[in-house]
Amino acid sequence: MLAPEALDFSRVPPELGSHVGWLCLAVVVATLAWAATRMESVRRSLLALEDPRMFATLRIGTALMTIQCFWNLHPYWRMLWSDEGLYDLDETRSRFGSSALMGWTPEDGFLDHWGVFKFLWGKHSLFYFWSAPDGVEWVMYAIFGVLLLYAAGVFSRLTGVLSWLLVCSVYNHNGLYLEGTDTVYRTLWWVLIFARTGDAWSFDNWVRCKLLRRAGKLQEVGEPAQPGKQPVYRLIPSWPRYLIMAQLAAIYTATGIVKTGNVWMQGDALYYALNMDHFYRFEDWTQQVSAVFGTNLFRLMTWVTRWWEEHFAIAILGAILGFQLRHRDQPWFIAQDRPWRRWLGRLALLLGYAALYRVSVLAYPYVVELPKNQPEQARALVATGVGHVHLVLGVIVPLLIVAWFALGRWPLRVRGWTIDQSFVQRWLLGRRLWLGLGLLFHGFLILFMNIGMFPFIMLMVYVAWLRGEEIAAALHWLWRQARRTGLRRVLPAGGERLFGPAQRPEDLPARGRTIPDAIVVVLGALLLAIIYKRIGGDRDVGGLVYAWLGLVAAVALVFRLFTRPLRHVFKGMSGVPADAAPGGTPGLAGGALFRAVVLGLITWHFSAVALALFPSSNVFSQWRSAARGVFGSYLTVTGTSQSWNMFAPNPPRANTFMKTVVVLPDGTRWDIGYNSYSYRPFPWIYNDRMRKMHRRMIGKGKSYLRPWSFFVCRNWFIEYGEPAAKVETWRITTKIPTPEQVRDKGWYRPADLKATYELLETHSCLKQGQLPAFMKQRYGVPLDEADQRELEAAAEKQARQADQRRRSWATRRDWGGNPQPRAASVTSPRPAAAPEPAAEPARGAEDEGGGDGE
Repeated sequence: MLAPEALDFSRVPPELGSHVGWLCLAVVVATLAWAATRMESVRRSLLALEDPRMFATLRIGTALMTIQCFWNLHPYWRMLWSDEGLYDLDETRSRFGSSALMGWTPEDGFLDHWGVFKFLWGKHSLFYFWSAPDGVEWVMYAIFGVLLLYAAGVFSRLTGVLSWLLVCSVYNHNGLYLEGTDTVYRTLWWVLIFARTGDAWSFDNWVRCKLLRRAGKLQEVGEPAQPGKQPVYRLIPSWPRYLIMAQLAAIYTATGIVKTGNVWMQGDALYYALNMDHFYRFEDWTQQVSAVFGTNLFRLMTWVTRWWEEHFAIAILGAILGFQLRHRDQPWFIAQDRPWRRWLGRLALLLGYAALYRVSVLAYPYVVELPKNQPEQARALVATGVGHVHLVLGVIVPLLIVAWFALGRWPLRVRGWTIDQSFVQRWLLGRRLWLGLGLLFHGFLILFMNIGMFPFIMLMVYVAWLRGEEIAAALHWLWRQARRTGLRRVLPAGGERLFGPAQRPEDLPARGRTIPDAIVVVLGALLLAIIYKRIGGDRDVGGLVYAWLGLVAAVALVFRLFTRPLRHVFKGMSGVPADAAPGGTPGLAGGALFRAVVLGLITWHFSAVALALFPSSNVFSQWRSAARGVFGSYLTVTGTSQSWNMFAPNPPRANTFMKTVVVLPDGTRWDIGYNSYSYRPFPWIYNDRMRKMHRRMIGKGKSYLRPWSFFVCRNWFIEYGEPAAKVETWRITTKIPTPEQVRDKGWYRPADLKATYELLETHSCLKQGQLPAFMKQRYGVPLDEADQRELEAAAEKQARQADQRRRSWATRRDWGGNPQPRAASVTSPRPAAAPEPAAEPARGAEDEGGGDGE
């Protein structure tokens, strides 16, 4: 328990930060040590093979939903991505693409192949090249075409990679509209490109089966395995599925643990989310229901939602325990479960849990919100919170662990029910509870809140928790029910083979021996050593990282090429005796080299994401940023940067709107009414992303107000043929009544709420708001001498920048370094523009958030 005199929690003592850092490292080491004692289970789960129809479902659903996500933005394509929008082409390249375009000039194109690599490694976007409104339209429709090809499974490997590149190309350009929905898409697309999504329900597999059938080498669905024949549905590697499952747990857990505000504690978060003008689907009806349930049912639902999100990682624990329960009687598991391994693993878990317990107690006062200048209240809150930590981690969790082992030895039988470990895993730790609550939660969002595609794409991620045969069985049942109706003529009987059994793991030949556990442990320890070196202040660890990756590949290659000699040298060093599977392990993906690379990628990706989502409290700051530095720009380049602070620490308790007023030279004022307080579209039908963009511009993204005002100036001239004098942007705020007020006084009409008006910024249209010369040419407006000089100056500037970029790129090529700071200084066409709002790629929750979809 903390000493009463330790009340200044605004500053973390250096020795405490160091101590907590070492404890966090101990938790990681203990977890890896436990995994090392269960290495064969790790291989047979992460590196297994499975039915391909789960990934086929993800392929189809993700591609179609991505199209809908971008089509929802169709009214704003010109504003967001064209050179007539918020930024012209020159400013776009400077603001977003200065690094990606280091090896490119408008005259020469890419200067060499490294220029192409630099473009793809940076924030690449096709809108740096095709920026006219018509060009943006063509690019977007081309992207839709590629996504449709991927959905149909046409050259799925190629179209999958192209889809990822093109989706990132859109997201890299302008972040005004981004929300949590888009972050889910980006994280999902990166993983999907590694999955063999085209091995079922695809054009690729249809062509393959047609050719094999013609050659007499196809094993039809339901036929026994025959030598020389290939099945319709080949088994594919499972490991991308586990990354998606872990990503889902990361989303829920991260957003749950940061919801520490008093509104969540009181249970009013759902009420406020449901009553925000930008989110409710049914006006008036929503307020009537809230008046009845706001202080009872809604509070219960709020507490359940927060508890479910905060503890969703239990579902991962349930998956691990379920794997153990399903395989504990198999020979390989029995061979792995030697007493010394079992007790060493338990000791590692015990030490890791003790370290985690200590971290929770020490860090608690620095990760929760405490009142300022109120020491007595802060003392009481800290004492209560730490007491809860002791109760949960010191009493409840140990009792649950004891109960788990007790049920394994002495199952309970109650009225015909057998309550054992399998029962607990299925009903309390497994998919039935945690995904079932998720279905209720997202179903509620779909029915009553208009937050776009967020609940739909989240439910699509749930598919990764299902097996391919389970999906096929469910769809087969629906197919049979549909054929009993009038759809029999549309659904041919031959379609039954779509849902037949896939290849069996036991029919596969064993491929390659596994790398001994001892060597895997050494490789893992070397990676930890590199991370520790980086935390210690050594920033030059890039070479060590590449050396480690090369070492992993080299070890795997050695075991691939010299299987027979090494088999006897390392006999018995793995969890399974060497003679248990003479030719390797059946049912595993690839050989030693493939498995080593995959396991390294899984570890790398998981570590990068975990560090990115680790709590940002100062008590962890001594090591968190340094540890993140090991992974460099991996998350940014892959599009998997993320932050999940939706509605945290509290949801907004007021509606905010933006009003844009155009003032003409004669003083006439025009409220353009675009998604302002006076503009109420049909929210129950259509989700207008402009609402999100307006909330960002008047919130934490005020840097967008200036380009927005000039965009309005230009549009006014294009639409009405007369220039505007200035543009004013206003913030309108209406306070949402409390749940107690609507309970006591009755429901309210949102349009009747008292509004407060605040002028944010005023921008003149006389200079930057005028139509530039290139737009006058495009719209047929006569050019004057000033416009001609503007075009000539722009051409000279472009030529000068191109020459500077060529020389800079040649210098880089000559001395083999990476003069990025020098290149950035010579290629920037103007002083540094106003920075984008923080955490651009992970725009899920930087401002007021929004119903787990904003």
